[in-house]
Amino acid sequence: MTKASKSGWAENREDYAQTRVPAQYRTWSTVSLFGVMFGITTAMFFLSWGGTLVLAYGTQALVQGMLIASAVIGTLSYAWCKKASATGLGADLMSRSSGFGYFGSAVTSLIYTLTFIMFFAFEGSIMANAVHAQWRSVPMWAIYLATGLIIIPMTWFGMRLMNIIMWLTLPIYMGFLIITIIDAAKRPAHADFWSYMPDSATNPAAGPALLQVLAGALAVMSQVTVSADMGRFIPPQRRTSGAIIVGLAAQILTFGGCTVLGGWLTLRFGVSDPGRYLPAIMGAWGVLFVVVTQIRINVTNVYSGSIIYSTLFTRLFRFSPGRHWWVVLTTALGTALMFGGIYAHLNQVLTFEAVFIIAWVMAVVADMFVVKRALKLVPDDSPYERRELRDFNPVGLVALGVALAASVPMAFGLAGPLGVTLAPFVSGALAFVIVPIVAVATKGKYYTPEISSSTTLDTDPETSPATP
Repeated sequence: MTKASKSGWAENREDYAQTRVPAQYRTWSTVSLFGVMFGITTAMFFLSWGGTLVLAYGTQALVQGMLIASAVIGTLSYAWCKKASATGLGADLMSRSSGFGYFGSAVTSLIYTLTFIMFFAFEGSIMANAVHAQWRSVPMWAIYLATGLIIIPMTWFGMRLMNIIMWLTLPIYMGFLIITIIDAAKRPAHADFWSYMPDSATNPAAGPALLQVLAGALAVMSQVTVSADMGRFIPPQRRTSGAIIVGLAAQILTFGGCTVLGGWLTLRFGVSDPGRYLPAIMGAWGVLFVVVTQIRINVTNVYSGSIIYSTLFTRLFRFSPGRHWWVVLTTALGTALMFGGIYAHLNQVLTFEAVFIIAWVMAVVADMFVVKRALKLVPDDSPYERRELRDFNPVGLVALGVALAASVPMAFGLAGPLGVTLAPFVSGALAFVIVPIVAVATKGKYYTPEISSSTTLDTDPETSPATP
């Protein structure tokens, strides 16, 4: 094997999980990266989630909530994606210099990995339901195992193979989606979509329906960080146009498109899970539709999860076997959640997850736009190596800690049903406000490393040759 081919092999497996994407590798076209993001957008989860929301809260709350989510999450995705393109860093490495520190950012890494494992389980459960609905004799445990195993080889080689999978399966997806929409349009509607309201509101004590929809939408704030992971491959000279397409446009399609479509299909077919109604209307072809779609999204979930595990393990233990080996762990944990029946508690899990992911996202946003741009307390750069950072930065850690201390008990119901709904909003608002307060109080000194002999002599394992 030549030196060039070895380099290409390493790039395909690692995709620069441990370091900045070099300028010469940031040559991906916006169309290719959008293709990967579109694989997320077209996940069956959003069709299922849209159906769950419309049955619980009605069409008006669904549509209004998704329009707001498109604007808010789309704008944040644009900002993170643009920053990633300029720096060549993904969401995890960016967080180190955004108020958390080298070791402190391990907390956000854990939040990130749990998010991907959770969504892997949601998507895999939908695929398993589709297979079981068509072939009842196949046990669910076997389907769960197969669902996990087929993803590993497809994610092992990183972005290059993922991009090929996304574009090869796109025509199949679009063909089946058109057939599904035509079939749904011919059927008598169970209820008029635009005026639909459930017979009984889902726990009115939890607040207005729109507020409850938005609380769930905040759990999908992970779209912001995924946009950054894709955006780090965008050439810096195309970062604005690339961020509009890969960040903003992808989220508009996700929330304003697929999720609302899922609500419409649910009212046509009378059930929210596409893993159940697609096999019912197309038989084995419906199963194929679900399987192709879920493979598209779960390769992205496992890929992103493996990147974060790789950087987390290296940071804490100064050694990592490589990103590709974490593909196996991410898949195994996601499959375990499928066995645990996580899909049956979709709304509750999403609302609980929201308090964690939004606290992280809003803490970084406050650092990017308030601490570094408005207040100019520290330079607007993105160091990520250990010698460039303190081990812990109280700015992000205090903000995250206070936000979670206040919101997690609310998410568990200690403040009543309304408190559960408000928990994600409280979490995000506290993180955003506390970051600049702590940064001003500490005069930004924790953003720069302490000057000492140990600092200058310390070697960062992520940017140094690996020790045999």
